[in-house]
Amino acid sequence: MTLVDLRESGPCPALTETFRGLGAACPLITVEAGHPRAGLLQVARVAEDPEVLEGVLTAERQRITASVAAEPRADAIAMWALHGYAWYACLMFAGPWFLSRRVPSVDLDDVWLDPSPERSSKCLTVTSNSFACLPDDPDAGAPGARVVADEDALRAVLLRAVSEHLEPLLTAFRPHLRRGERVVWGMVADEVVSAVWYLGRSLGADEGERAVRELGELFPGDTGRFKRDAGFRTLRGTEGRTHCNRTQSVCCLWYTLEPDALCGTCPRADDERQVAILEGRV
Repeated sequence: MTLVDLRESGPCPALTETFRGLGAACPLITVEAGHPRAGLLQVARVAEDPEVLEGVLTAERQRITASVAAEPRADAIAMWALHGYAWYACLMFAGPWFLSRRVPSVDLDDVWLDPSPERSSKCLTVTSNSFACLPDDPDAGAPGARVVADEDALRAVLLRAVSEHLEPLLTAFRPHLRRGERVVWGMVADEVVSAVWYLGRSLGADEGERAVRELGELFPGDTGRFKRDAGFRTLRGTEGRTHCNRTQSVCCLWYTLEPDALCGTCPRADDERQVAILEGRV
């Protein structure tokens, strides 16, 4: 969809409600269907204009150095800048899939954002008006709805939507990341899994368990560009505890600033270290 389409037809009520439900479930993100206000950055420009991309990298460096004394590596800066959009973009697609079995159709040039938002939350303005859904969706007959046959088809739509949305950004960022194609697509899979797993756990234990199951179905291994499975496993903790966990495909590189500050899913941490992190013992 183009901005002209949205101006002619107005926001799709079903898609607006879908994004409203996502924001209610996860306050970290707000997605608004409508016209971009003055001062917002069209995300496609980051992929298309090297000067805009350089501005994004400079802003990320300033954000990091304002809170950490160490001088960040250039590839780490690029990793964090890309993550700062990709995680939310994946949540924009996969969150509605998890919550209501809808997958928004959003091209990169359909998204506008504040170029200097707080990292703790993200507000996206979307000039798109369509979504994919299942036959039993209550709005399957609404304008903008595209019905697919079943759950398998909807999962395929989700992975294709995420891939097509992020591919131009990955192309633009790769020289700065110094990573190969397989690695950057592993990073995208990490973003999808992390976003849905976070969303599920924030809604309670049962939804967290459902997120693990459904992510296993979404990423069974060697699906198109996504070569590994979701990777969840059970770790034995102390005092009889167990922890559902996974190891990320790609390190976020935060260790380059703080070597001991590993996250619970860090590929640099073995199972014992991950358990210690998860239990707050390190």
